Amino acid sequence: MNELQSLLQEVTEKASEVELDLVKEFLKGIKNKQQNDAPTYLNAIFHMDTQYDNGNCIVTLPVTPLSYNSFDMPHGGVIATLMDNAMGFLVNKDLHPEGKGAVTTNMTIHYVKAATDKTLIATSSYLHKGRQTLVLECTVTQPDGKRIAYATGSFFVITPANSSK
Repeated sequence: MNELQSLLQEVTEKASEVELDLVKEFLKGIKNKQQNDAPTYLNAIFHMDTQYDNGNCIVTLPVTPLSYNSFDMPHGGVIATLMDNAMGFLVNKDLHPEGKGAVTTNMTIHYVKAATDKTLIATSSYLHKGRQTLVLECTVTQPDGKRIAYATGSFFVITPANSSK
């Protein structure tokens, strides 16, 4: 038995139902990335869904124990990651055809309410489009429309090393 099989057997033998579900969903996420059904491993493992509509990027995150803090609610860092993804995906979708991309240089987040639903929805849009810098805003809501957090993010335009342009 190799190291991975041994570790998987050891973990699953002692696992609770919640832990078994986490392992299953983690492996499904990796499979989705392998099948190119997710743009990054992070998106795949958290089962984020990304859509574009009317100049916005909408990223949906199912709330699971993987995203919990010690109070069994979505961790602020997971919400921050969700917002950074929504803003970054919008920027990079628009810059990719030019052989460019963008990286986050600053993000200011305001958490306004604890999440109580099993889904979070991040919606991002542009505030400023410059040649070298971009500023976006993002709001995280629950399906019922209650705002959980909002943020602004600054991005710097780059030419990635693997770009053909």
